[in-house]
Amino acid sequence: MSEFQITTTNKPAAAELHALFRQTNWAADRTLEDIARMIECLNVFVCIRQKGKLMEFGRALTDGVYRAHLDDIVIDAYSRGAGLGQMLVDSLLKQLINVEVIFLNAGDDLVPFYSRSGFKLFRGKTMVLTREGPSEATHEQPSETISS
Repeated sequence: MSEFQITTTNKPAAAELHALFRQTNWAADRTLEDIARMIECLNVFVCIRQKGKLMEFGRALTDGVYRAHLDDIVIDAYSRGAGLGQMLVDSLLKQLINVEVIFLNAGDDLVPFYSRSGFKLFRGKTMVLTREGPSEATHEQPSETISS
């Protein structure tokens, strides 16, 4: 296996992350503009590179104490099966060492993989509110006037 570099401090460029997302069936339609905005807000993330090329990426959303959610874990098709996915998850979990509960959404085929890191199936109900794409939505905060 070639040498890989892991970073948790150097954010990826939008174009390279966009290329990685295009390999998935769940993030292929994300726009470069939206990915750039997401990158600006990254706090907890991991990039794994080989010879400078972004091969893996993952991020977490967290309050730093009670809850975290692993998201956007993506492995370049070329490096799948090389054991780097485990390194990526381990690196994310190290950054979340003080967080009480960590969630993630995964397909049935990935349950054994995440189980090796200590994740267990959650018996609760998952609910989701899906809005129109971020590029289409307004990003201005609504103003309210309350009369009494």
